[in-house]
Amino acid sequence: MSVTVTAHGDIPFPDDLVALAERAHAADGEPPFSDQTLVDVRSGRAGVTCVAATDGERLVGAAVVVPQPDRASTYTVELVVDPEHRNRGVATAIAGQLRAQLDGTVEAWAHGNHVAAQRLAELHGLEAVRDLYQLKRAVASAEDVPLPVDLPEHLEIRAFEVGRDEQSWLRVNAAAFAEHPEQGRMTLADLQERENESWFDPRGFLLAVAADDPDDVAGFHWTKVHPASGDAAAIGEVYAVGIAPDHQGHGLGRALTAAGINHLAEQGLDEVMLYVDADNPAAVALYESLGFERWHVDVMYRS
Repeated sequence: MSVTVTAHGDIPFPDDLVALAERAHAADGEPPFSDQTLVDVRSGRAGVTCVAATDGERLVGAAVVVPQPDRASTYTVELVVDPEHRNRGVATAIAGQLRAQLDGTVEAWAHGNHVAAQRLAELHGLEAVRDLYQLKRAVASAEDVPLPVDLPEHLEIRAFEVGRDEQSWLRVNAAAFAEHPEQGRMTLADLQERENESWFDPRGFLLAVAADDPDDVAGFHWTKVHPASGDAAAIGEVYAVGIAPDHQGHGLGRALTAAGINHLAEQGLDEVMLYVDADNPAAVALYESLGFERWHVDVMYRS
C-alpha cells in the first residue's frame, strides 16, 4: 500500500492526529506527543505546522512542528507512525520532507528513545542534547504510603479552584520555572486548554497557601491520571511541582510531592510516574528519596 507524505501550513485534521497519537500510545505504553503539543494541535496555535503521511484512507504518520518564539529559526519536532505502518519507510519519508522544509535548528523529541528513533536521528545528523528521565514507583502495594506531609506551620493545602486561582498559579509557575524551556512559558490560554481536557481534575491540583490568606499561593503539586490504555493499567503522574522562590529551601517541595502521591494512591492506582530533567540532580535526588526509580528516558536530538 502506497503512502503519500505532504507538508501542511497548519493542522488540517487535529482529531485524526490525536487518534493516531492514541493508537501509538496504546502500542508503546507512552505518548508520542507532549501535552503542550496536543494543546497546540487542538487550539490551532498560529505557526504550528505538520508533515503528514496518509495511505489514501487515514493518517498513518505525522510530525508536528512548533516554532520556538524566543529562539529565531528554532523548531521543536515530534514524530509518530501508526503501529501498523512501521518499518515501511514512513518515518524516513516524513523526516526527509522535514529536512527539506525547515531552515534552522531542529530539536526533535524521541519519547522512550527507541532504537528506530536513534537510527533516524543518526541518519539526519542529529545529536542527543537533553535527557528527560521518567521515574516510577508503586503506591497500591507500598508499605510507606501514605507518606508523611510535613508542611511549614504557616501553610496549608487546598485544591485548585477553576475561575479563582489561574492568575495566582501562573505567577508562581512562571517564577518557579523561569529557566525551564517548556513549563515556564505556560500562558492562561494553555492552562485553560488543560482545564478543558478530560483528564483535568481540580481535586488533584494541590495548592500550598498561607493559612491566613488562602489566595497567597506558595507552591503547588498538579497531579494527573492517565487512563488505562490497551494492556496498560491506569497510572498516576506527578505532573508538575513548583515552589515560589521565596518559599524554596524549607521542605515545601517534598511535602507537596508527598501530598500528591497520597492523593493518587487514594484513587486506587497501582503506580505513579513523573518526568524530571537529568541535569536537575537535586530534583532527581528528591524523587529517588521518595521511592521513585528510573523507568524510561526521553531524549531531545538537535541539529
